[in-house]
Amino acid sequence: MTDRVREILSWYESDSPGTKTNIARLLAHGYLAGTGKLVILPVDQGFEHGPARSFAVNPPGYDPNYHFEMAIEAGCNAYAAPLGFLEAAAARHAGEVPLILKLNNHDLLYDEKDPISAVTGSVRDALRLGCVAIGFTIYPGSAGARTMYEQLRALAEEAKSHGLAVVVWSYPRGS
Repeated sequence: MTDRVREILSWYESDSPGTKTNIARLLAHGYLAGTGKLVILPVDQGFEHGPARSFAVNPPGYDPNYHFEMAIEAGCNAYAAPLGFLEAAAARHAGEVPLILKLNNHDLLYDEKDPISAVTGSVRDALRLGCVAIGFTIYPGSAGARTMYEQLRALAEEAKSHGLAVVVWSYPRGS
């Protein structure tokens, strides 16, 4: 383990050894291993924007294996995706790249100024799939921000109680 990774792990003294081990796994994988930097391939756009809009220009993108292979070949620290994408190919690619289950997702079928994502996966799903972390998106400034913060707090507590790390994506939104 590099000094830089040790330094970063020292920032998480309040977390369990299991959670710190999973953070170390993220930091020790891929081309940036040991540098303290992360590149995570997030592939949730099929859910967020629809599969045709996301993948029609590159038809191999419809195949969940394609994204696993891209993350692996690109030397990413991790691959993050919604439940269905991970379920479709996690067994085939077990141990090849750390996984992050994105627990909430939003779509564009309903036009709204104040988005709130639906919870579409669980900590139990993340554990079953061998994930090192859960991921969650929040929209600060939206009318549903308080609900998202409460959901995140509960899911983070549950995830950390099982030794999982937590990744948060934050996009300012709202009226």
